[in-house]
Parts: sequence; structure tokens; C-alpha cells
Amino acid sequence: MSKKEKMSQIISRELLTMIETGQLSPGAKLPTEMELAARFSVSRIPIREALSVLRAAGVISSRQGGGSYVEETAGSALLQRIRIESDDVEGIKHLFEMRKILEPEAAYLAALRRTPEQLERMKQVLKLLENESVDQGKSGMKADIEFHRAIILATQNPIMIQMLESLSSLYERALKITLQPNTELERKRKAVYKEHQNILLAIEAEEPELAKIQCTIHLKNAEKKLSLFLKDYPI
Repeated sequence: MSKKEKMSQIISRELLTMIETGQLSPGAKLPTEMELAARFSVSRIPIREALSVLRAAGVISSRQGGGSYVEETAGSALLQRIRIESDDVEGIKHLFEMRKILEPEAAYLAALRRTPEQLERMKQVLKLLENESVDQGKSGMKADIEFHRAIILATQNPIMIQMLESLSSLYERALKITLQPNTELERKRKAVYKEHQNILLAIEAEEPELAKIQCTIHLKNAEKKLSLFLKDYPI
């Protein structure tokens, strides 16, 4: 039985459909929050949440002077729906629940326990992510996975390490969904790279609380993007 979908998810998906069908063309300015609230008969809170989801997915962007605009590349492969099998949906949803518990704490512990060699490995993988994603315009999925793996290895916690290894295939499926649209958005690829860089800088500075916060921010943005595809299984 599917769970009731949040109003913000319904709105974000309705806006996405309007973009896909050309009702909102690339480069067009979206109606104001007040106008959208009136259109959907809701308060401005779910409107802001819906816009945040689309912004995290790289479908819209905010510009100086106010307002949200449809990305110029919207309507292309960026918005092609990714087919997700029903058995994958539940697994990916549960994966994110686990990641939000595990990975911020792993970043915290890595900032306390990482060795110079482990820090150097994180830097090497981050450089690979930059080359593949930012410079070459690829998803950088393998480098992304290896970056998070390097952090968990730096916790020196064998249980955490074993848990990550057992979930590697599910990690790949979830990242394929969240990273694939980035291949057409240079700005979004740079933003995702910056999120990883912020985590690394906190670990390098041996600032565990900051590392935890930066990892949480990164996961929340990925989760917002994923919510566009999990229609009947809100996360």
C-alpha cells in the first residue's frame, strides 16, 4: 500500500510536468510563491518546499533580483523520467534512511580518526570527481561512491565498513538516479562537487561537527532530487 504523498511533492511534480509539456518554457520565470499558493490552494510553506526540490534537482534556479527560473536545458534529456522498478523503490527509500543516520556520523568520526594516507586518498578521489563531473560533464558516479567509501574507511570502524560494502549495488542504483540529470547541468555538477569538497575540507581541518553538518546538507539535497522520481513512495 502506498503512503500518502506530501503536498510539496505533488506540487513539485505538477510544476515538472508543466515544464516538460512546455507550459513553462526554458528560461521562463515561474509565478511568484503567492501566485503558486493561490493556484494550488495551499500556504506558501509547501510551495517553498516544492521549489526547493526542483532547485536541488537542477530544474530551476534562483537569480539575482528575485524569482525562480526554468533552467535553459530543461525539456531535454534532463527531464527524462528514469524507470525505477518497484522493488528498487523500497530499497532506495530505505537506503536513504540509513545513509542519513550512518554517513554524517561517519564524516564526524573520519574527521577525528583519519590518517594522512586516508586523507590523501580522499583528495585523490575528489580530484577524479572534479575531472569527470566538472571538467568532462560526466556523472562521476564511481568517483562519488569511492569518495563516500573513503570516508567510511577512515572511521576505522569495521562494522560501518562492512555495512557499506554489503550495500554497494544499491548505492549505485540510487546514485544513478540522483546524478544522471547533472550531466546536462554544469552549474549543478559544480554544486555537487562543492558539497563533497566541503565535507573533505572539514575532515582535513579535523572539525567533526562541521564535517557532520556538511554531509547532512549533501544528503538532503540528494534526497530532494530523488523525491521527484519516487511518486508513490515519498521520502
